[in-house]
Formats: sequence, structure tokens, C-alpha cells
Amino acid sequence: MNGTDENKALVWKETGKKRVVYKGPIFEIDQVERVSPEGNSYPFVICRTPDWVTVIPELPGAEDFLMVRQFRHGSGELTMEFPAGVVDPGEEPLTAAIRELREETGYEAEQMILIGKINPNPAFMSNTSWTYLARGLKKTSVLDLDDSEFIQGKTVDKTTVDREMGRGEYDSAIMVQAWFWYGKFTEQES
Repeated sequence: MNGTDENKALVWKETGKKRVVYKGPIFEIDQVERVSPEGNSYPFVICRTPDWVTVIPELPGAEDFLMVRQFRHGSGELTMEFPAGVVDPGEEPLTAAIRELREETGYEAEQMILIGKINPNPAFMSNTSWTYLARGLKKTSVLDLDDSEFIQGKTVDKTTVDREMGRGEYDSAIMVQAWFWYGKFTEQES
């Protein structure tokens, strides 16, 4: 079986039937109908969310990072994260990354390097998560937070980030993914 035949055996077709099940300030949930490769029709739920950006602000020497500590409503817990946020409608991911870094830390970077992009969960989500590495940091302003944002900036050493990533206050999957991209990028630099 060649690649095209293999694809035909897996690809579901759109029927055009779609309805919005929920529309909120952060995401929309659609129910869509798709036809299986065998011709059977099924309903599926798709969460349409904006793209996200995460910025890893690396301090000179690559041994310390700027991070933010904040309360997360989904888990009801405090988290330690890199600056991050949604890409606004019509905004480029790089522009969003520059904005989020400035808003959440008051810093700007000489270099913003795209080190990874990924779909957070292609089973039901339609967005992309972009990860940028910020180098050559310079304090340029005060924090510029949204009304509902309350964060505390922290400088965290690489050993702590490595040891804690994926547990405790460092348990955000988006941060684990960003740290994965950082590891791959710095490996390639060596």
C-alpha cells in the first residue's frame, strides 16, 4: 500500500455540518460531523482556541531564567511558569511573544528565537502552541498586566527548573513542553 492509499484509509471527511455548542471568552466548542473512511457519519467535539505563546527568558550565562508565579483557576493552585499568553486575533505569534515578555516581566529581548511549535492536543483542539527563547534581556518597563492577572516575578536557576519541571508548582504541561523545546534547541547549539 502506498502513502496515498494509507492516507485514504485514515482520513475523515467534513460533511459541513457544524454547530457551536459553547462560546466563551477564551475558547469555542463546536460539534462537527465527519464521515469515516468506511462511510459512517459521527459527531465530534472540537475546541477552537487561540494560539498560545510561551517565552523562555534566559538570563546571561544561561544558568538563570525569569519566571512568573501565579494562581491558576483550572487547578486552583499556584504555578511557576515562563511568561505566556494567547495570540490575539490578527496578531503574529512573535508579536504576541514580545508583548507577553514585556507585559509579564518588564523586559525586552535582543533575540527572540522560535524554538518549537506544537498542537497541544490534536484529538480535540485546533490551536498551536509556540515557544520562543528570549536572549539579551534588558529591563525597559514596569509590568503591564491585565486586570485579572496577579503575578510575582522570580529568577530561577536552571538546576531548579530541571529538577522541578513537571511536578509541584512546575506542573503545567505547557511549561513542560517549552522546557522540552529548550533542551532540544540547546543540544543542537552544543
